[in-house]
Amino acid sequence: MYVMHVQNLKSDDKSKAKSQPKSDDDKPSAQTALKHFVDFFDPDNSVSLRELTQREIVAYADRINGTGTTPQAAERLQAVKDFLAYSNKTAKLTDENLARYVRIKKPRNRKGVAVISNGAQPIELTSEGHAQLQAERDKLAAEIEVLARDIHKARADGDVTENSPLDAAREEHAHKEARVQVIRATLEKAVIIDQSQTRESEIVKIGAQVVVEENGAKTTYTLVNSTEAKPLEGRISSDSLVGSALLDKTLNDQVEVQTPGGVKRYKIVSIS
Repeated sequence: MYVMHVQNLKSDDKSKAKSQPKSDDDKPSAQTALKHFVDFFDPDNSVSLRELTQREIVAYADRINGTGTTPQAAERLQAVKDFLAYSNKTAKLTDENLARYVRIKKPRNRKGVAVISNGAQPIELTSEGHAQLQAERDKLAAEIEVLARDIHKARADGDVTENSPLDAAREEHAHKEARVQVIRATLEKAVIIDQSQTRESEIVKIGAQVVVEENGAKTTYTLVNSTEAKPLEGRISSDSLVGSALLDKTLNDQVEVQTPGGVKRYKIVSIS
């Protein structure tokens, strides 16, 4: 049933491609979203829709939705919802329309405001941060393969509705895959900073190492994208309170930062 529906989707995609311009903000294809759905329940792609329960569909949708900030969650779930509706109404493969249990959250950012994506927005990374993301992506991909085998084994062990190992493996699988998607999206838009030029600049930019002084005490920060921020190591996000205050400032500038502990006043004594 999966193959038949995907063939229909491919035909629809071809007809739409002729009439719609390409977007810079690439969205996941319906085929990709459905493959993830099938792989999630059975890596061998032999899952039977009649075995799926309302509880499992709701749990899957909740994991994809996440907190409402998961990239492309709405598009992925809409493809699954269309597939389940097709399976019930057209292919007659289910007695119940499972699509009704796929709840799609409206994308929101951390403050609860609707997200407006900008596919052309570049993400500035240091070469170190870029390499770390690539390594994390590869490590997670290997772990996901192991989890896929664990899911298959746990599913074969017994009742899927009361199978704690299966639920745990699925949850971890979904979490790691969501992280991989974030990393891939970041790397696709990444622009590696030339830190040699940053060091020669008299203006604080992403990638710059900045020494600030407060009441005679000096602290060194390296400004980076939020993706590679490690505050305990002095690598602070350009979106953080201190980072945003320092960004675009010059040598000997004094900045004030409103922190939860009160106002802090820094003087920039070195940029490299």
